[in-house]
Amino acid sequence: MIRLNQMATSVQPVRPPLTTRAKILMTVSNLLMLIGVILLLYVGGIYADAEYNRYAARGDTDVPAPLPVLPVQQEAEGRLSTEQAPAEPAPFVPIVLNTPAAGQVTSPVPAPTAAEKESTVTRVVIPAIDIDSKVVNVGWEVKEQKGVQVAIWQVAEYAVGHHKGSANPGDGTNIVLAGHVGGYGKVFKDLIKLEPGDQITLHSAGQQYLYTVSEKMIVKEEGVSPEQQAENARYIDPTDSEVITMVTCWPASGRDKFTERVIVRAIPFKSNDQSSSLSRSTQR
Repeated sequence: MIRLNQMATSVQPVRPPLTTRAKILMTVSNLLMLIGVILLLYVGGIYADAEYNRYAARGDTDVPAPLPVLPVQQEAEGRLSTEQAPAEPAPFVPIVLNTPAAGQVTSPVPAPTAAEKESTVTRVVIPAIDIDSKVVNVGWEVKEQKGVQVAIWQVAEYAVGHHKGSANPGDGTNIVLAGHVGGYGKVFKDLIKLEPGDQITLHSAGQQYLYTVSEKMIVKEEGVSPEQQAENARYIDPTDSEVITMVTCWPASGRDKFTERVIVRAIPFKSNDQSSSLSRSTQR
């Protein structure tokens, strides 16, 4: 009796073969699990890359700065370097930005010499809004509307962009800087918080140049008359004296997202600006 019981307990149950439906369900389940793992790795990679680029864009790091979000098209560069390119900027004809370029700065096509001018600015520090960012040279893409060419400027994704052809510190004219208000980098997300008297330091060609904010304005860019858009574009034109012009889109979200521009201007630091700057810093 004991032996029979031992034989009975040693017999393994026989599993019935899987039905076709069960096999299909198991295959689908395994595929879904695999897709989930792939998506998890993909999304994780995107966030890891974004965090690295944000780190690389910081002014206090030695790693190379992230590249601009959009490369200048070879066609555009070639067009600007030909003998047929206009010697002077083309008249400004605003374009309706219903394309991926929406939110970027538009202007007349710069003169050919602008494409040859390189930026010497490497870093910008704005303590009032906790900005310490690398600066990268950004160019433009040429678009055509009604037979007239206009320039659509790049915007650096993580760092601050210095408009190619605009001034370097010490040149005595307009230094144009632009940055995103949203996205992963959003380096200029707090640009709107700057006030007259706040200080800005540019690192250029091994030297530091100190400026103070002189004015801030918000201008409507989309849904306005061509005359108004042309007037807005003049903020990035050369000036008779040295000034920094910083530009970003506004607002960062909502129904009117990116329809306006925040423009902040700063002039070279003067000793009589120090008292107002110190007063402003003690109020924070």
